[in-house]
Amino acid sequence: MTRCLALLLALLLAACAGADVPLTPLPQPTAWKAVLIAGDDSEPAFDNAVDAMAEKLVGYGLRREDIVVLKASAGDGQRADGSHIGDAFAALTPSRSDGCFVFITSHGGNDRGLVMTAAHSFLTPGDLDELLDEHCADKPTVVIASGCFSGMFAKGRVMPTPNRTILTAARSDRTSFGCNASRHFTVFDECVLDGIDRGRPWQAVMESTRACVSRYETEENFQPSSEPQLYVGRAVEGLVAF
Repeated sequence: MTRCLALLLALLLAACAGADVPLTPLPQPTAWKAVLIAGDDSEPAFDNAVDAMAEKLVGYGLRREDIVVLKASAGDGQRADGSHIGDAFAALTPSRSDGCFVFITSHGGNDRGLVMTAAHSFLTPGDLDELLDEHCADKPTVVIASGCFSGMFAKGRVMPTPNRTILTAARSDRTSFGCNASRHFTVFDECVLDGIDRGRPWQAVMESTRACVSRYETEENFQPSSEPQLYVGRAVEGLVAF
């Protein structure tokens, strides 16, 4: 009995010690593969945002063939339905030194995820985690989830992993603003597009985005504030935008 207890104690101590071992930081990617999705077509703001993001990425040196753009409003191979979303992630095929970048903008459902109108469903944190696990594995990965209640992508045990940086438009229990035909972008999308500068740490991108969102919400008297969320994995804390 004494020997068994001693062995159990040793195993527990080893497990605790292993949990505290620092992760080796992942290197800054030399290139990126991107999936950009406008999940809803009820107003043009979502399409506008993925188009603007694609142009921004090209300006930062990404090849157009490394950027997949899907829209609820599109036809043929660019329609944001279930099969094309799966195909887009399967086509990422990042090399050893590549990173993955995902930008999804849409309406959001409380505790449901982001609306994918063409798929007649929601993209949940579990869905996105499965796609990233299969096709981006341990590569440095940046996810921007824009929509009401999108904070669920940055919290919990599903999406946050050491190799991921996750920016969301709102807390998991808050709405975001600007989903109407009078705006070219939603408030968060406009702010995050302005905040992403090449070589800027992702924490700084989010600080700038939050300040911008707060300004708009104060000026327009939007309440309660959306409170955009940020998660940075331990292995990617030192990485910068593109």
